[in-house]
This record gives sequence, structure tokens and C-alpha cells, in this order.
Amino acid sequence: MTEARGSVRLALRTVVPGAAMIAVTFGLARYGYGLLLPEMQAELGIDPRAVGLIASGAYVSYLAGNTAVVWLIGRFGSRLPIALAAISAAVGMVAIASANGPVTLALGVVVAGAAGGLAFPPYADVVAREVPATHRAVSWSAISSGTGWGVAMAGPVAIVFGSSWRVAWLVFAGLAVVVGITATRAAPARRAAGGGPRPPQLSWSWFVCPRSRPLLLSAVLVGAGSSVWWAFSVDALRAAGVGETSARIAYAVCGVAGVAASATGVLTERIGLRRGYLVGCVALVVAIMVPGVAAAQLAAALVGMTLFGVAYNGVVAGQGLWNATVFGERPSAGLAAVNTALTIGMIAGPSVAGLVIHSYGYAAAFLGAAAVVGLGACFAPPRSAG
Repeated sequence: MTEARGSVRLALRTVVPGAAMIAVTFGLARYGYGLLLPEMQAELGIDPRAVGLIASGAYVSYLAGNTAVVWLIGRFGSRLPIALAAISAAVGMVAIASANGPVTLALGVVVAGAAGGLAFPPYADVVAREVPATHRAVSWSAISSGTGWGVAMAGPVAIVFGSSWRVAWLVFAGLAVVVGITATRAAPARRAAGGGPRPPQLSWSWFVCPRSRPLLLSAVLVGAGSSVWWAFSVDALRAAGVGETSARIAYAVCGVAGVAASATGVLTERIGLRRGYLVGCVALVVAIMVPGVAAAQLAAALVGMTLFGVAYNGVVAGQGLWNATVFGERPSAGLAAVNTALTIGMIAGPSVAGLVIHSYGYAAAFLGAAAVVGLGACFAPPRSAG
């Protein structure tokens, strides 16, 4: 009993700061853009095409951070990239709060967008090193669900401050500073030289191989489809006549529901990784369709937001668990590869959707995004993975 309690405490020391860090870097710094978009659009004069390009720019910077983090972890360990992620999030969100036009807004969004790329991969190594094997699946799912916690916090902040979107971004930046200091202190120091087996040399053939190809392809397609929802869901509700406060409540509901994805590890243990991943992808397809076919119905929007929160975070957590079976020798480097694939899709998604919305409307964009995620479900984990 004492040993079990000790292993739970070890897991919590990793999970709590890890989930908080993902909440700040993803739920606030990365996805707060879509939540506060209508007011920023109105004040700064941004059309849907520019909205999509700015969102894609954030994914490009995320990709850059995600690429750099592999070298940073190998050279300095997990603590430095976690600290840099907090700095990037705070500086970027302060810049957004100070924006006076599309260019300065884009600069802030791009800087803030790099934070998630720096923050997420280190925790793959931290979980592998610090958490007992019996708690790793659940711990990883809980950390991944930090996005839901962040979105759940962002919604009420946006509602409280109403049209004062600059104040909301400053509140987000303050949270990034507090969480960043806490998470950096909690991160393990760099492993001493010679302490363990030598990790494999990284090469293109290590990252892209028959075992990893389905995972990477699925990540690209899921990223492309889901990024449309993140960038345009609140805007679609507003355009359909849903009130500002109601749209933000729906967004917050998505975050609260996303916390339920903490149970992904438990679900995987019960029905297997393959089945769990497929269930998540199908649910994500349905959720993405909702803003396209029923945006004007608040009840339907709430159901869709709830489903998206659970499904998206569950699929991302599932990709992390799948990553551990494919890239177990260097989980942080493997997760960086998976995130890179996810981001390649996310770069394309908002830009293409912005053009589609401009020419054909929101329904076409969201139905197309759902179809892309459906294709991603065709590349599920093999039966041997669970």
C-alpha cells in the first residue's frame, strides 16, 4: 500500500505541473486566438483570409519550436525548453494585447504559438523517466488533457472581460508566468552523462519508417481538420446569430469536456489503443460537422463543443500513447515528429478554410474539415499496438 501511494505521488509531481503547462501553452497561448477572434477582427479590421493566414503562422512557429526542442532536450534536458515555452507564451500574449493592426497581431500570435512546440515533447521523456510504468498511460493522458483545462479557463476570462480582449490576453500572460515558474522548478534536472543506455542516433529513417508511417499520416490529417474548428468555430457561431456570451460559454464547455480525455489511458487499457483511437476519430468527425450544419442552434452547438473537447484531446492523447509504442527509445523525439506531422496539417487547414469560407461559407469549410479527419481515421494503430 505504501509503495502504491508513493508511485501515485511520483506521478502527481509530473502530472500537475505538466497539465498546467499544456493548459497555458495550448489552451491559452495557442487556442485563445480563436476564442477572442470576433472582437480582434472588428477592432483591427481583419477579414477571414487574413484570419486563416495568421492562424497558419502560429502553426509554423509551433513547428519551429517543435523542431528546435529535440536539440534542446538532447543538449540541456527537459527543464530549459519548458522555461523557454513559458517565456514564449507570456511574451507573445503581451504582444497580442498590444497589437495595433494585423501585422503586430500576427507577430504576437506567432511568438505565442511557438510555446506549445517547446512545452509538449519534453513531457514524453519526463513521464518515461519519472512516472512508474503502471501509471504512465493515465499520467500521459492527464497531461495531454491540459489543453482542456486551458480552454475551460479561457472561456470565463473572455466572458468576464467582454469586449476588453486586450485585458484578457494580459491575464493569460500573467498565468503563463506563474505556471512557467512552477513547471520549470518541478522539471527534472538533466540526466548525468553516462547514466543509462545511449539513445539512438536520429535520422530520417528513424523518424519515417513502416511502423511510424500510419501514425504520421493520421496526425497530418487530424491536424488539418481540427485546426479549422479551433480557428473558426466561435466565429461560425457568431455569424450564425449565436450571441457573444453564448458562443464563449460553448467554447468553455469544450474545455471542460476536454478534461474528460484524462480517462483516455484508462479507456486504452480496457478496449485497446486501436479501438480507442478509432472511437475518438469518429467522434471528432461528428463534432467538426456541427458548426457547419447546426451552428445557429445553441443546444446543438453545446453538444458539438462538448464532443469536440472530449474527442480532440482524446485523439491527441492516443497519438502520444501510440508514439510510445513506435518511438519508445526516444519518446520526446518521436513526439516531436508526431507533433510536426500534426502541425503540417494545421498549417494548411486554416488557410484553405479561410478561402473556402470567403467563397462558399462556413458549412462547406467545416464539412470538408470533417471529411479530412475521417480520412485520418483510416490510418489507425495496428492491432499489435493494442
